[in-house]
Amino acid sequence: MSQKFLITVLSVSTTTLLLGGLASYLVAKQLAPAATSVSESAGAAPTAKAGGPQAQLVRVNSIERKTITPVRTLVGDLIAVRRATIATEVAGKIVELPVDEGSTVVAGKTLLARIDDTWTKLDEDKIATQIAEQKASLAFERAELQRYEDMLKHNAVSLSETEQKRSLIEGLEAALAQHKVMLREANERDSRLDLLAPFNGSVVAKLAEVGEYLTVGSPIVEIVSRGRIDARIMVPEESLALIKVGDSLDVLIDSLGIELQGEIASINSQGSVGSRTFPVRIAMDDQDGTLLPGMGVSAFVPIQHESTELLVPRDAVLRKPDESTIWILQQGDTDSGESAELTVEQTPATPSISTPGWTAHPVPIRVISHTRDAYAIAAVRKVDRARLKPGVQVVTEGLERLVPGARVKVDPDRSELAPGPGTYRTGQHKSDRDR
Repeated sequence: MSQKFLITVLSVSTTTLLLGGLASYLVAKQLAPAATSVSESAGAAPTAKAGGPQAQLVRVNSIERKTITPVRTLVGDLIAVRRATIATEVAGKIVELPVDEGSTVVAGKTLLARIDDTWTKLDEDKIATQIAEQKASLAFERAELQRYEDMLKHNAVSLSETEQKRSLIEGLEAALAQHKVMLREANERDSRLDLLAPFNGSVVAKLAEVGEYLTVGSPIVEIVSRGRIDARIMVPEESLALIKVGDSLDVLIDSLGIELQGEIASINSQGSVGSRTFPVRIAMDDQDGTLLPGMGVSAFVPIQHESTELLVPRDAVLRKPDESTIWILQQGDTDSGESAELTVEQTPATPSISTPGWTAHPVPIRVISHTRDAYAIAAVRKVDRARLKPGVQVVTEGLERLVPGARVKVDPDRSELAPGPGTYRTGQHKSDRDR
């Protein structure tokens, strides 16, 4: 009795549970479309209220077709035209050394060092005394020779004695001439005790000090020239045919941000076998000592002959390992295929950041060559060739955060963009992930 009752209760409970689950499933299935509709309506409301995605603030420039000479940037160094180590020509102690590293020197005027003249003066005095003594002896012997010649006429002396006297006089004359040469040599040494700068320049190394005794040939200071300074670059062999001595090249002093134009002074015919490059020197003015040997430079050397290409500013190109991209502006409904590229002629006379209707679209391109300020480009796809034409506007600032078809606002202000709170320097809002 009890077992039948227990079985009956379990059967009823199981049946009730299955019927409840089936009813819940049917109710949920009927309510799901309504919930989805409500959710979609709720999600669409903010978008409609916001009026669509916010337009991105960008700056633009135009595609141009120009005749250019493509260049490559070669890195080099500034080197002095002349460099000399000044050494003493006279042995002695340094008594003056008025220059130091960095001192400016003037050719023939600036005293680099002075050597003690005590011993040189003593040598001069000693040689002068010897010369005076020899002159006195020579005067006496010449008078004696005159007497000998008179006595020879009366056979008072022999001819050999007279010839011997003449030979003695010739020896004295030779010795006197030798001592005169020694005196000139001593005078010359004395005049070289003061070391003067051989050319205009600067002292770059001080190799001796006051009180130091130097032997002949000992270095004292090292100087480099001023005025003209050369930039030395290594030019690849394929570019040598495009340059020659006397050509002008643009040179950038990297550390100073100074741009100059120099003239090719020499092309060394002995190149590097390993790198297939040749030393080229570009002569420039040192800008009153502003440019110093050892500074880094960038020289812009042609790599091809002149050609006519489509050019875009360098800032308009996003270069990546796989491909390069530019962003062009179009007006119209791009989804329906009805669109037009924004050209210079179509740009409002007074551009406004509120000008509606412009969208940005990426175009893959190939960089053919470049100048200092622009890239020469070509379309990768045939369908894009007609879109890349002179006058088409390309984004130069703000392109890093664009997505295809993004609405944009053209900023007429050409000053540098500054970021505001919660925005990038282009005015685009940062996402929560980037903040």
